Amino acid sequence: MAERLWKQTTVSQEWIAEKLSMRSAANVSQQLRRFKRAKTLANLSPEMLVFLKTAWNAGT
Repeated sequence: MAERLWKQTTVSQEWIAEKLSMRSAANVSQQLRRFKRAKTLANLSPEMLVFLKTAWNAGT
């Protein structure tokens, strides 16, 4: 719901946090980023996911 409000209205993240009991605007921002990343990863091919996992592990 937060993503839809953010994308389709002009309300602030502070407003979203207050109305949806999400603690703070910073938390709303973080949750929106996580949601966007999860949607992006869900659309990737299995081969690309393996590649990314390998690249992420190589960087640590």
